[in-house]
Amino acid sequence: MKNLIKLALSFQTTEKKQQHSRAQSLVEFAITLPILILLLTGMVEFGFMLNTYLSIQDAARSTARRYSTINPFDATGADDPAFYSGAAEYAIDLLAPAGDPDSRQIELDPTRDNILISLIGVEVDESTDPDSISSIIRYSGAQYYKHFGDTNPPTGYPDSAITAMMTANGAEPSDAGLLIVEIYYGYEGTLNLPWTTPFFSPGNPSMLYVSVAMPIIYAKPFDQTAP
Repeated sequence: MKNLIKLALSFQTTEKKQQHSRAQSLVEFAITLPILILLLTGMVEFGFMLNTYLSIQDAARSTARRYSTINPFDATGADDPAFYSGAAEYAIDLLAPAGDPDSRQIELDPTRDNILISLIGVEVDESTDPDSISSIIRYSGAQYYKHFGDTNPPTGYPDSAITAMMTANGAEPSDAGLLIVEIYYGYEGTLNLPWTTPFFSPGNPSMLYVSVAMPIIYAKPFDQTAP
């Protein structure tokens, strides 16, 4: 009889422990669930932003590759304004294809975003040892062409950056022409959840910057008439 009573009490104690353990697990899950949701949605939002960045990078690269084969000068040898505006419009259409409205549309905001086009000639003095850059020529009548007039973002390629790029790893510079495409884009977020808006929102976007430099024979000093 005593053994039966002990066995019954043992079952009751075990059941209470199991109930307590389940209740504790539920409390712990309730505490960690919001944190898990924050982490998961944050990773998803970052994934959307990274995908947008890569799309912008592809557009800048395609624009630089295409327009590096186009003569930026008119018949008189002067700058052709249509070259710069055409390059910017080409990038815009790659990001938001007008002929395919059902595709993904990454639309630039003229009051916030911008596209910079730089056409640069690098002239080298070969009489020095080692060869040195004697001049950096910037075409388009300015430091660079900017497509939208509402913002004035800086170029990531001042003369010092061009010099550093041409002489990287101890390399000797050579005469060259460069076409540089830079895109500034404000990422506003995709999920638009209350806890992501402090980082990604129309009023507080995360600014993305992409740049691509491509050789262009037409801007190379003394070779502007090359075919």
